[in-house]
Amino acid sequence: MPLSIIIVGGVAGGMSAATRARRLDENASITVLERGSFVSYANCGVPYALGGVIDSDKNLVLQTEASLEARFNIDIRLLSELVEVDPQTRRVNIHDLQSDNFYKMSYDKLILAQGAQSVIPAIPGMGLAQILTLQTIPDLQKIREFISKTSCKRAAIIGGGFIGLEAAENIRKLGLDVCMVESSSHVFPPFDDDFANIIHRELESHQVHLFTNQKVTEILEDRSSVKIQLSGGETVSADVVIVAIGVRARFQIAESAGLRVGRSGVTVNIFMQTSDPDIYAVGDMVEVENRISHQATSLALGGPANRQGRIAADHIFGIPTPYRGNVGTCVCQVFNLTAATTGFSVQRLENLGFRPLWVTVHPPDHASYYPSASPITLRVAFEPGTGRLLGAQAVGETGVDKRIDVISIALQANMSIFDLEHVELSYAPPYGSAKDPINMAGFVGSNLLRGLVEIVHPKAASHLTASWQVIDVRSPDEFSRGHVPCARNIPLDQVRQNIQHLRKECPVLVYCWVGYRGYIAYRILRQAGFKVANLDGGFKSIVQGGFADLISPAIPEAQVVKCRD
Repeated sequence: MPLSIIIVGGVAGGMSAATRARRLDENASITVLERGSFVSYANCGVPYALGGVIDSDKNLVLQTEASLEARFNIDIRLLSELVEVDPQTRRVNIHDLQSDNFYKMSYDKLILAQGAQSVIPAIPGMGLAQILTLQTIPDLQKIREFISKTSCKRAAIIGGGFIGLEAAENIRKLGLDVCMVESSSHVFPPFDDDFANIIHRELESHQVHLFTNQKVTEILEDRSSVKIQLSGGETVSADVVIVAIGVRARFQIAESAGLRVGRSGVTVNIFMQTSDPDIYAVGDMVEVENRISHQATSLALGGPANRQGRIAADHIFGIPTPYRGNVGTCVCQVFNLTAATTGFSVQRLENLGFRPLWVTVHPPDHASYYPSASPITLRVAFEPGTGRLLGAQAVGETGVDKRIDVISIALQANMSIFDLEHVELSYAPPYGSAKDPINMAGFVGSNLLRGLVEIVHPKAASHLTASWQVIDVRSPDEFSRGHVPCARNIPLDQVRQNIQHLRKECPVLVYCWVGYRGYIAYRILRQAGFKVANLDGGFKSIVQGGFADLISPAIPEAQVVKCRD
């Protein structure tokens, strides 16, 4: 008898499992149940279709019901909702949403790929017609129709994660005024506070009004629009509201069937089997091991879901391909910037109990003498002693994804900060530098571990300026545009001649714009017998990170970009 496989969910993980299963067994009976009206579509592209970057919703649909049946002989059943799983009889109860009939099917193997659903907080007013979500093609079409019919001019986005940021940019492309409300201290949760501040400035430069550390307490209807009451006492008016505070795994049916469920999703083994060996689960609805923390976590990303679907199908047909866990690599476009991360941020590592070291560099994306080079701000975190890589964050206009992808591979290979010194990457002036940003982070981090430099991070610098000698080694022109309070300006090439004017009994904090000149000054002073530290990431990290108490006088935005090492 041919094997009967039922797959619940027809997007990333589900379709990956279905097509892989067919390639492995031409005779198996494969049925895909999808509660929506689309199958095999790119929901990650939905925000870009809203803004018109993707000019047709058809481009989001990779395969249709008919094409999948023709090419893969898969029985696709749209508008078919899973109601119940009975592991004892190996049967599922299905609700046909079109006819409103219920029927049952038997399976030999069941793959659950039900994904995650948008979180809707229990706030008064959340049921109003102006409150919408942005996750699926029907969501996209509903928002587009609502904006068109009601002539919206103001949009509010609740939540500053991936979907919220993508929604902000694409709704601005439609010409609407946009405000964003985020309950935590910063948008883009994978970033540290100071890195996220770079994104805050980018949002504000594109007229996105940002409210951080604010919760929505109530939404009130005001004629055709709404008034959003914030916990800080302010009120925001909007014609349409996009709720994007996150997603929650759909594990209720799995839990009702007696399958083991963790804190944030269905529990699976390395072959994506649930606690019932005949039932698999993949994608946003499962918990898998993070390779750095070794904790089970959910990860709502398309790449892992597709790989997990393939692994489940492999295991069903006797190919034991274990899932290796994840390191949380992700990337997001925010207007003219790209923000990307792999592993954990410094703040997240500290919350997990790590005591990481980290360095920040600002090299250009390609050789600075070649036209159109733009800086990347890159932070790499690693273990004291061993230098084992723990995470990286990067933000810039170009070349960011390339560098984070390289460090993602390094994380998965258990490489160290020392290894980054030796990474060999392709180089030609239009594409990179002889010393790539990856190498630069390796050089700085390795110098730190070898004791060739001591650094102070901007967060700690404000506590030192009163008791340390602070030396700015930039040019007088750069110094005049803004500097650390109490700093003395001794340009790098004059440090040796001015050593006698420094007190050896008082420690010295040196800095430049991005860190390199400060490091040279550090080596000069250290070898002259001074206790000295270099400012990690230089004055640029202070300016970008929003450390206002360390800037004197205020720096006009137009002047910031002119200050480069």
